Amino acid sequence: MVTEKVLIIDDDDGIRSVIIDFLEEQGYKVVEADNAKIGLEKAVSEKPDLIVLDIGLPDSDGYNLCQKMRKKAALRYTPIIMLTARGLEKDELTGFRSGADDYITKPFKLARLLARIQRSIKRHDRELNANALTHLPGNVVISEEINKRIQKKIPFSVLYFDLNHFKAFNDRYGFVRGDKAIKLTADILTRTLSEWDEKKSFLGHLGGDDFVGIVNTHNIKRLCQTIIRRFDEAIPNVYDVFDQKRGKITAVNRKGRKVDFPLMGLAIAVVTNRHKQLRHPAEISFVASEIKKRVKSEDRSTFLVDRRT
Repeated sequence: MVTEKVLIIDDDDGIRSVIIDFLEEQGYKVVEADNAKIGLEKAVSEKPDLIVLDIGLPDSDGYNLCQKMRKKAALRYTPIIMLTARGLEKDELTGFRSGADDYITKPFKLARLLARIQRSIKRHDRELNANALTHLPGNVVISEEINKRIQKKIPFSVLYFDLNHFKAFNDRYGFVRGDKAIKLTADILTRTLSEWDEKKSFLGHLGGDDFVGIVNTHNIKRLCQTIIRRFDEAIPNVYDVFDQKRGKITAVNRKGRKVDFPLMGLAIAVVTNRHKQLRHPAEISFVASEIKKRVKSEDRSTFLVDRRT
């Protein structure tokens, strides 16, 4: 079953309509924009899995828009396919240099566009070791991003996110609702980190309910507070009304007994290089695992910053 979302940015109503109808028939979720300004806004707010971008837009060319997208942390890795009426090699090179992943010349067959979309998403997931549900970069890219900051010797903080009581929720409601909770968490983290630093922040997905964020600063108290506030406001919506009102669910624990569990909370373990030099991602992961033991013991959402020297 297709669950990917595609953003179409094209000022030609006819072409846009044909592409949208075709992709929706294939099971894709489709959003649209007819100019660069709205296209950029929707690319950030809708968080599509792939963008189909026309070069000839009324308020900007597609090359410039593609460059703007690549400067935003939330869109740094999103696959972009460019559409153009020009088939010149120099135009294709300009598109790739602007940050596009693929290039299709009009007129084109819809089956060919579909094949390019499928290939681009698969390649994106494979190259980034990306999570199949959120399409966020996985372990390999997370380690690369941490190593970049270690080598540059700049201030940075690594935030490890984990959901408290997710297993109880997943057992009670099933994996479909569990996936909804994971995607909701990913959306909150992506939006908040992008607002914090849209050019240099990073978010990866280790798998399951574990995420990793990186910001180039030590001052993360307000960031953690904002993430927790947004999470706590949104997470009750994945529960049934009855459980929302109770503020808890009844599920079977690891010993096979029925017990009450609080609504999910977000545990954040933070490791920084403020007080000591960090030399390797594995070292950071080890320190974070120690901190997570403490924050995971809380029923509510909370964060803890490592201050050891």
